Amino acid sequence: MTLASLIARFPPEFRIVLADIGSAGGLHGRWKAVRPVVSGVLFEPREGGEVRREGRDTIYPIGLGEAAGVATLNITALPNMSSTLKPNADLLRSFAKKGKHTQVTETIDMTVDSLDAIAAREGLRIDALKVDTQGSELGILHGARDCLRHSAVMAEVEVSFFHRYQSQAVVGDVLQFMTEQGFELIDLYRLKRYRRLNAAGIGNLSLGGGQRAGRLAYGDAIFFLREDHLLARIEGADAIAGEAIALRSILAMMVYGKPDMAAHLFDKTRAAIREPWRSQLSAWFERVGKRPLRTGLLHHAFDYLARHV
Repeated sequence: MTLASLIARFPPEFRIVLADIGSAGGLHGRWKAVRPVVSGVLFEPREGGEVRREGRDTIYPIGLGEAAGVATLNITALPNMSSTLKPNADLLRSFAKKGKHTQVTETIDMTVDSLDAIAAREGLRIDALKVDTQGSELGILHGARDCLRHSAVMAEVEVSFFHRYQSQAVVGDVLQFMTEQGFELIDLYRLKRYRRLNAAGIGNLSLGGGQRAGRLAYGDAIFFLREDHLLARIEGADAIAGEAIALRSILAMMVYGKPDMAAHLFDKTRAAIREPWRSQLSAWFERVGKRPLRTGLLHHAFDYLARHV
């Protein structure tokens, strides 16, 4: 069963709005299978220019933070390590390649605003967030409190396990904040390690029963709105809005590879979904339970490239 066949069983007006902060390269490949119902709100200050529309997406060439203002973007030798925070150079020099990768080659002053302010100004409803900004994620989440408390059901946040940048928040700080907003951690993926430099030149020797060499450096944390908060949000909305919240939650779980959790959410929220879509979704989940989910060979290849290249 494909994700495309799932969204075909949603009401025709159904849409999900994804805020992608640090969106170089566009939306992650996982969203490709459901692209017909996804509208992206993309933030990438290095692209420059004016706010513009590209298909279903709106691109904002600005940075995000806790409040409006101006920030300095430190461009590094390896561009995808650029940040508004300065690299922790003394520490990073002790890891293979990271000293060179994080050398600041130039700085750019950029306009910054909060996601809450932009959403309020533009009349946007943010359903899901992806935040990958090399150390400044917590400040961005602080500026998205209203979105997290009132509309978002899922957030993917890059988290660091030590201070790769000066004054950055680490995983415990992000976890505490998201817990306070009513979200729970459901997964960690794309875990990356930094290998220590040493005189012998030892790298990864596959010792330790399959454990990889190096220190755990960062990864992506997947947060989902707690079930009691989700059900309360649905109950407090009108019938059409409540149905949409339930369907966005189910779809987000499927996109992130959680069909068991999606089916559980359907069990909990099916009363909020109108006919004929309720019966159609019930039949879809019944079929999924009897055979593996297929998203297509091309989608698998795209997802592999997005994760590893």
